[in-house]
Amino acid sequence: MTMPNTPDIVEQYSAAHAAGGVFTRTDRATIEVTGKDRATWLHNLVTNTVKTLSPGEGNYAFATNVKGRTVFDLYFYVLEDRIWLDVDAREREKALAHLNRYVITEDVALVDRTGEIGRIALIGPRVVDVCATVGIANFSAMASLQHVGVTVGGAMCRAVRDDLGGLPVAEFFVERAHAGAIDALRASVGSAGLREIGRNALEILRIEAGRPASVDDIDEDVVPPETGQIERGISYHKGCYLGQEVIERMRSHGVLARTLVGICVEGEERPVRNAKVSINEQEAGRVTSCCWSEAAGSLLALGYLKTASAKAGTSGFVAVGETKVPAKVVGLPIRGG
Repeated sequence: MTMPNTPDIVEQYSAAHAAGGVFTRTDRATIEVTGKDRATWLHNLVTNTVKTLSPGEGNYAFATNVKGRTVFDLYFYVLEDRIWLDVDAREREKALAHLNRYVITEDVALVDRTGEIGRIALIGPRVVDVCATVGIANFSAMASLQHVGVTVGGAMCRAVRDDLGGLPVAEFFVERAHAGAIDALRASVGSAGLREIGRNALEILRIEAGRPASVDDIDEDVVPPETGQIERGISYHKGCYLGQEVIERMRSHGVLARTLVGICVEGEERPVRNAKVSINEQEAGRVTSCCWSEAAGSLLALGYLKTASAKAGTSGFVAVGETKVPAKVVGLPIRGG
Protein backbone atom coordinates (compact mmCIF):
# COMPACT_ATOMS: atom_id res chain seq x y z
CA MET A 1 0.00 0.00 0.00
CA THR A 2 1.38 3.41 -0.93
CA MET A 3 1.12 6.72 0.92
CA PRO A 4 0.55 9.63 1.61
CA ASN A 5 -3.04 9.78 2.83
CA THR A 6 -6.02 10.58 0.64
CA PRO A 7 -7.46 14.12 0.86
CA ASP A 8 -10.50 12.81 2.75
CA ILE A 9 -8.36 11.20 5.44
CA VAL A 10 -6.26 14.36 5.75
CA GLU A 11 -9.45 16.40 6.14
CA GLN A 12 -10.75 14.09 8.88
CA TYR A 13 -7.42 14.16 10.71
CA SER A 14 -7.25 17.96 10.52
CA ALA A 15 -10.85 18.30 11.69
CA ALA A 16 -10.11 16.17 14.77
CA HIS A 17 -7.32 18.56 15.75
CA ALA A 18 -9.15 21.75 14.83
CA ALA A 19 -12.62 21.05 16.27
CA GLY A 20 -13.25 17.37 16.74
CA GLY A 21 -14.36 14.12 15.25
CA VAL A 22 -16.96 11.47 16.01
CA PHE A 23 -16.31 7.77 15.52
CA THR A 24 -18.81 4.92 15.89
CA ARG A 25 -17.01 2.21 17.85
CA THR A 26 -17.99 -1.07 16.26
CA ASP A 27 -14.44 -2.29 16.97
CA ARG A 28 -14.96 -2.81 20.71
CA ALA A 29 -16.91 -5.32 22.78
CA THR A 30 -18.57 -4.84 26.18
CA ILE A 31 -18.66 -7.66 28.74
CA GLU A 32 -20.61 -7.17 31.97
CA VAL A 33 -19.46 -8.77 35.23
CA THR A 34 -21.87 -9.10 38.16
CA GLY A 35 -21.91 -10.99 41.47
CA LYS A 36 -20.65 -10.07 44.94
CA ASP A 37 -17.14 -11.45 44.27
CA ARG A 38 -16.66 -9.61 40.95
CA ALA A 39 -14.03 -7.06 42.06
CA THR A 40 -11.81 -9.46 44.01
CA TRP A 41 -12.09 -12.11 41.30
CA LEU A 42 -11.09 -9.72 38.50
CA HIS A 43 -8.35 -8.20 40.67
CA ASN A 44 -6.67 -11.63 40.77
CA LEU A 45 -6.64 -11.98 36.98
CA VAL A 46 -5.30 -8.67 35.64
CA THR A 47 -2.18 -6.51 36.01
CA ASN A 48 -3.85 -3.42 37.46
CA THR A 49 -5.85 -2.75 40.59
CA VAL A 50 -9.59 -3.41 40.67
CA LYS A 51 -10.85 -3.96 44.19
CA THR A 52 -9.77 -0.56 45.53
CA LEU A 53 -11.68 1.36 42.85
CA SER A 54 -14.93 3.15 43.61
CA PRO A 55 -17.98 3.39 41.33
CA GLY A 56 -17.21 5.94 38.62
CA GLU A 57 -13.55 4.93 38.36
CA GLY A 58 -11.81 2.74 35.80
CA ASN A 59 -8.45 1.29 34.81
CA TYR A 60 -6.52 -0.18 31.92
CA ALA A 61 -4.86 -3.58 32.35
CA PHE A 62 -3.61 -6.78 30.79
CA ALA A 63 -4.96 -10.26 31.33
CA THR A 64 -1.95 -12.59 31.37
CA ASN A 65 -1.28 -16.31 31.50
CA VAL A 66 0.89 -18.12 34.05
CA LYS A 67 4.00 -17.26 31.97
CA GLY A 68 3.22 -13.54 32.12
CA ARG A 69 2.35 -13.36 28.41
CA THR A 70 -0.56 -11.19 27.33
CA VAL A 71 -3.82 -13.00 26.62
CA PHE A 72 -5.64 -9.73 25.89
CA ASP A 73 -5.66 -6.15 27.15
CA LEU A 74 -8.75 -4.42 28.48
CA TYR A 75 -10.32 -1.39 30.06
CA PHE A 76 -12.70 -1.86 32.98
CA TYR A 77 -15.21 0.52 34.51
CA VAL A 78 -16.61 0.06 38.01
CA LEU A 79 -20.32 0.77 38.46
CA GLU A 80 -22.41 0.46 41.62
CA ASP A 81 -23.52 -3.12 41.00
CA ARG A 82 -21.39 -4.35 38.10
CA ILE A 83 -18.12 -3.95 36.22
CA TRP A 84 -17.95 -3.33 32.47
CA LEU A 85 -15.04 -4.83 30.58
CA ASP A 86 -14.05 -3.13 27.33
CA VAL A 87 -12.09 -5.37 24.95
CA ASP A 88 -11.22 -5.47 21.27
CA ALA A 89 -14.12 -7.05 19.39
CA ARG A 90 -11.72 -9.47 17.71
CA GLU A 91 -10.79 -10.84 21.14
CA ARG A 92 -14.30 -11.02 22.59
CA GLU A 93 -14.65 -14.81 22.45
CA LYS A 94 -11.10 -15.39 23.68
CA ALA A 95 -11.64 -12.99 26.58
CA LEU A 96 -14.91 -14.66 27.59
CA ALA A 97 -13.34 -18.13 27.42
CA HIS A 98 -10.30 -17.07 29.44
CA LEU A 99 -12.32 -15.33 32.14
CA ASN A 100 -14.96 -18.04 32.45
CA ARG A 101 -12.18 -20.61 32.93
CA TYR A 102 -11.32 -18.92 36.23
CA VAL A 103 -14.84 -18.69 37.62
CA ILE A 104 -14.70 -21.64 40.02
CA THR A 105 -16.59 -21.13 43.28
CA GLU A 106 -16.84 -17.31 43.13
CA ASP A 107 -20.16 -15.49 42.90
CA VAL A 108 -19.41 -14.06 39.45
CA ALA A 109 -21.38 -14.00 36.19
CA LEU A 110 -20.25 -12.73 32.79
CA VAL A 111 -22.62 -11.54 30.07
CA ASP A 112 -21.66 -10.33 26.61
CA ARG A 113 -23.56 -7.05 26.15
CA THR A 114 -21.88 -5.99 22.91
CA GLY A 115 -25.08 -6.34 20.90
CA GLU A 116 -27.06 -4.26 23.41
CA ILE A 117 -24.74 -1.31 23.91
CA GLY A 118 -23.79 1.11 21.17
CA ARG A 119 -20.68 3.26 21.53
CA ILE A 120 -19.76 6.64 20.12
CA ALA A 121 -16.33 8.22 20.66
CA LEU A 122 -15.75 11.97 20.40
CA ILE A 123 -12.22 13.32 19.99
CA GLY A 124 -10.93 16.88 19.73
CA PRO A 125 -10.93 20.31 21.39
CA ARG A 126 -14.70 20.86 21.26
CA VAL A 127 -15.50 17.61 23.05
CA VAL A 128 -15.62 19.62 26.27
CA ASP A 129 -18.37 21.81 24.76
CA VAL A 130 -20.39 18.81 23.61
CA CYS A 131 -20.15 17.24 27.06
CA ALA A 132 -21.38 20.48 28.65
CA THR A 133 -24.31 20.55 26.23
CA VAL A 134 -25.47 17.07 27.32
CA GLY A 135 -25.03 17.80 31.03
CA ILE A 136 -21.39 16.92 31.87
CA ALA A 137 -20.21 20.31 33.06
CA ASN A 138 -17.09 18.99 34.81
CA PHE A 139 -15.60 16.97 31.95
CA SER A 140 -12.35 18.99 31.99
CA ALA A 141 -11.83 18.00 35.64
CA MET A 142 -12.47 14.30 35.11
CA ALA A 143 -9.51 11.96 35.58
CA SER A 144 -8.42 9.44 32.97
CA LEU A 145 -10.97 6.60 32.71
CA GLN A 146 -13.32 8.29 35.13
CA HIS A 147 -16.92 7.84 33.97
CA VAL A 148 -20.28 9.36 34.76
CA GLY A 149 -23.91 8.61 34.06
CA VAL A 150 -25.80 11.23 32.11
CA THR A 151 -29.32 11.42 30.68
CA VAL A 152 -29.34 12.15 26.94
CA GLY A 153 -32.47 12.11 24.84
CA GLY A 154 -34.44 10.71 27.76
CA ALA A 155 -32.11 7.74 28.26
CA MET A 156 -29.28 7.06 30.69
CA CYS A 157 -25.84 6.88 29.04
CA ARG A 158 -22.36 6.50 30.49
CA ALA A 159 -19.51 8.75 29.38
CA VAL A 160 -15.83 7.83 29.86
CA ARG A 161 -12.84 10.15 29.55
CA ASP A 162 -9.77 8.67 27.83
CA ASP A 163 -7.66 11.34 26.13
CA LEU A 164 -5.39 10.43 23.21
CA GLY A 165 -2.17 12.25 22.39
CA GLY A 166 -3.27 15.46 24.07
CA LEU A 167 -6.72 15.48 22.47
CA PRO A 168 -9.76 15.20 24.78
CA VAL A 169 -11.75 12.01 24.21
CA ALA A 170 -15.22 11.18 25.53
CA GLU A 171 -16.71 7.80 24.80
CA PHE A 172 -20.44 7.31 25.29
CA PHE A 173 -21.98 3.92 26.05
CA VAL A 174 -25.63 3.98 24.94
CA GLU A 175 -28.30 1.27 25.12
CA ARG A 176 -29.08 0.47 21.47
CA ALA A 177 -32.78 0.35 22.33
CA HIS A 178 -32.69 4.10 23.05
CA ALA A 179 -32.27 5.54 19.56
CA GLY A 180 -33.32 8.95 20.88
CA ALA A 181 -30.16 9.16 22.98
CA ILE A 182 -27.97 8.47 19.96
CA ASP A 183 -29.88 11.05 17.88
CA ALA A 184 -29.52 13.65 20.65
CA LEU A 185 -25.80 12.99 20.93
CA ARG A 186 -25.31 13.37 17.20
CA ALA A 187 -27.31 16.62 17.21
CA SER A 188 -24.97 18.04 19.86
CA VAL A 189 -21.96 16.82 17.91
CA GLY A 190 -23.19 18.48 14.72
CA SER A 191 -23.92 21.82 16.40
CA ALA A 192 -20.38 21.85 17.85
CA GLY A 193 -18.84 21.35 14.41
CA LEU A 194 -17.48 17.84 14.95
CA ARG A 195 -17.37 15.71 11.83
CA GLU A 196 -17.51 11.97 11.23
CA ILE A 197 -14.09 10.37 11.00
CA GLY A 198 -13.16 6.90 9.86
CA ARG A 199 -10.83 4.22 11.13
CA ASN A 200 -7.88 5.38 9.01
CA ALA A 201 -7.88 8.88 10.52
CA LEU A 202 -8.28 7.47 14.02
CA GLU A 203 -5.39 5.08 13.39
CA ILE A 204 -3.09 7.99 12.53
CA LEU A 205 -4.05 9.75 15.76
CA ARG A 206 -3.44 6.56 17.73
CA ILE A 207 -0.03 5.78 16.26
CA GLU A 208 1.16 9.38 16.58
CA ALA A 209 0.13 9.21 20.25
CA GLY A 210 2.23 6.07 20.67
CA ARG A 211 -0.65 4.00 22.01
CA PRO A 212 -0.43 0.30 21.11
CA ALA A 213 -3.58 -1.37 19.82
CA SER A 214 -5.05 -4.70 20.84
CA VAL A 215 -4.21 -7.55 18.45
CA ASP A 216 -2.17 -5.32 16.11
CA ASP A 217 0.51 -4.26 18.62
CA ILE A 218 -0.44 -6.38 21.63
CA ASP A 219 -0.44 -10.11 20.99
CA GLU A 220 0.47 -13.29 22.86
CA ASP A 221 4.19 -12.82 22.10
CA VAL A 222 4.21 -9.68 24.24
CA VAL A 223 4.87 -9.33 27.96
CA PRO A 224 2.95 -6.27 29.27
CA PRO A 225 5.97 -4.14 30.35
CA GLU A 226 7.28 -4.28 26.77
CA THR A 227 4.29 -2.24 25.55
CA GLY A 228 5.43 0.92 27.33
CA GLN A 229 2.10 1.02 29.17
CA ILE A 230 3.46 0.36 32.65
CA GLU A 231 2.09 3.55 34.18
CA ARG A 232 -1.32 3.05 32.58
CA GLY A 233 -1.72 -0.68 32.88
CA ILE A 234 0.46 -2.31 35.57
CA SER A 235 0.43 -1.99 39.35
CA TYR A 236 3.49 -3.34 41.11
CA HIS A 237 1.84 -2.91 44.52
CA LYS A 238 -1.49 -4.73 44.12
CA GLY A 239 -0.37 -8.21 45.17
CA CYS A 240 -0.67 -11.53 43.39
CA TYR A 241 -2.41 -12.14 40.09
CA LEU A 242 -2.08 -14.70 37.31
CA GLY A 243 1.39 -14.23 35.77
CA GLN A 244 2.51 -11.70 38.40
CA GLU A 245 5.74 -13.49 39.33
CA VAL A 246 7.17 -13.18 35.82
CA ILE A 247 6.29 -9.50 35.50
CA GLU A 248 7.60 -8.68 38.97
CA ARG A 249 10.86 -10.53 38.23
CA MET A 250 11.36 -8.36 35.13
CA ARG A 251 10.95 -5.25 37.27
CA SER A 252 13.12 -6.35 40.17
CA HIS A 253 15.95 -7.56 37.91
CA GLY A 254 15.68 -4.55 35.59
CA VAL A 255 15.32 -6.87 32.61
CA LEU A 256 13.31 -5.71 29.60
CA ALA A 257 14.38 -7.51 26.45
CA ARG A 258 12.20 -5.47 24.07
CA THR A 259 10.25 -2.26 24.17
CA LEU A 260 7.66 -0.56 21.96
CA VAL A 261 9.03 2.42 19.98
CA GLY A 262 8.12 4.75 17.16
CA ILE A 263 9.98 4.27 13.89
CA CYS A 264 9.98 6.75 10.99
CA VAL A 265 10.40 4.86 7.72
CA GLU A 266 11.61 6.43 4.47
CA GLY A 267 9.66 6.12 1.23
CA GLU A 268 5.95 5.70 0.62
CA GLU A 269 5.42 1.93 0.75
CA ARG A 270 4.15 0.75 4.09
CA PRO A 271 5.92 -2.22 5.72
CA VAL A 272 3.67 -5.16 6.59
CA ARG A 273 3.01 -6.30 10.13
CA ASN A 274 5.98 -8.19 11.59
CA ALA A 275 8.36 -6.72 9.00
CA LYS A 276 11.87 -7.13 10.38
CA VAL A 277 13.88 -4.19 11.67
CA SER A 278 17.68 -4.38 11.48
CA ILE A 279 20.28 -2.18 13.17
CA ASN A 280 24.01 -2.49 12.48
CA GLU A 281 23.21 -5.38 10.13
CA GLN A 282 21.66 -7.35 13.00
CA GLU A 283 17.99 -8.19 13.42
CA ALA A 284 16.69 -5.91 16.19
CA GLY A 285 12.91 -6.24 16.17
CA ARG A 286 9.68 -6.05 14.21
CA VAL A 287 7.04 -3.58 13.01
CA THR A 288 3.52 -4.06 14.37
CA SER A 289 1.43 -1.20 12.92
CA CYS A 290 2.08 1.67 10.53
CA CYS A 291 0.47 4.77 9.02
CA TRP A 292 1.43 7.82 7.02
CA SER A 293 1.87 10.39 9.79
CA GLU A 294 0.68 13.89 8.98
CA ALA A 295 2.64 15.24 11.96
CA ALA A 296 5.91 13.54 10.97
CA GLY A 297 5.41 13.94 7.22
CA SER A 298 6.51 10.34 6.69
CA LEU A 299 5.58 6.76 7.38
CA LEU A 300 5.42 6.18 11.12
CA ALA A 301 5.42 2.68 12.57
CA LEU A 302 5.07 1.22 16.02
CA GLY A 303 7.20 -1.81 16.70
CA TYR A 304 9.23 -3.74 19.24
CA LEU A 305 12.99 -3.34 19.33
CA LYS A 306 15.66 -4.80 21.56
CA THR A 307 15.96 -2.37 24.44
CA ALA A 308 19.61 -1.64 23.63
CA SER A 309 18.50 -0.36 20.19
CA ALA A 310 15.41 1.57 21.31
CA LYS A 311 16.95 5.00 21.91
CA ALA A 312 15.44 7.86 19.87
CA GLY A 313 17.72 8.80 16.99
CA THR A 314 18.99 5.26 16.40
CA SER A 315 19.20 4.53 12.65
CA GLY A 316 18.48 1.23 10.99
CA PHE A 317 16.48 -0.43 8.23
CA VAL A 318 12.98 -1.88 7.85
CA ALA A 319 12.20 -4.68 5.42
CA VAL A 320 9.69 -3.56 2.77
CA GLY A 321 9.10 -6.36 0.32
CA GLU A 322 12.50 -7.57 -0.88
CA THR A 323 14.31 -4.36 0.02
CA LYS A 324 15.58 -2.71 3.19
CA VAL A 325 14.43 0.88 3.66
CA PRO A 326 16.24 3.40 5.92
CA ALA A 327 14.44 4.08 9.21
CA LYS A 328 15.01 5.92 12.48
CA VAL A 329 13.71 5.48 16.03
CA VAL A 330 11.70 8.53 17.16
CA GLY A 331 10.22 9.70 20.43
CA LEU A 332 6.48 9.52 20.99
CA PRO A 333 3.98 11.11 20.98
CA ILE A 334 4.42 13.06 17.77
CA ARG A 335 2.24 16.15 17.91
CA GLY A 336 -0.07 17.04 15.02
CA GLY A 337 -2.51 19.81 14.28
